[in-house]
Amino acid sequence: MAHLSPDPARRMVLRTGCAALAAGLLAACTRARSGSVTTVTLNVADVVDYGNAVLSFATTAIGLTFVSTAMGAANVALANAVIASLRAALAAFQSAAGASMSVTYDSASVKTAFDSILTDVGKVDTLIISVITGTATNLTSSVVSDARTAAGAAQTLIDLLKAMVDMSGPRLRGVSPPGGAAAIGEIAIFAAVRG
Repeated sequence: MAHLSPDPARRMVLRTGCAALAAGLLAACTRARSGSVTTVTLNVADVVDYGNAVLSFATTAIGLTFVSTAMGAANVALANAVIASLRAALAAFQSAAGASMSVTYDSASVKTAFDSILTDVGKVDTLIISVITGTATNLTSSVVSDARTAAGAAQTLIDLLKAMVDMSGPRLRGVSPPGGAAAIGEIAIFAAVRG
């Protein structure tokens, strides 16, 4: 059996994707260590932009017939409550940040608001994204295709948000997902076309 060496072009794509991802994570937050204390500084604009994009995705997605039907009335009501909670958490985060461009996660009000954002986007993942990526696997249409693309973008943003404070390293699901700006752009198109 002959040993095949990995495709150099593929390795370059993976290496470039990982480098771009790492650069994106570094721009979104920084970590400073002093002895046994690690301080995480969050980029306020990134948190707000990512959170608002996930909010836009969720609002648009539950308005699609195939999504709301698959979710059922009780889960749509729950999703609406999560959307309202995410909107409030983003407002609380912005209030805690004030005019600052970056804030430390260790600040009590920032930590509370950011943790609430993480909880809410996690629920969006469980309630809405999982329906689109799971239930809709047998459906084919441009609406379903657009929803799947936007769901992938929302997953990327959720993972980027979680990675900001995950001390064990990046939590990203994909090998080289689109960066935050590309994911926001995909969701903006989805909301404009399907909203």
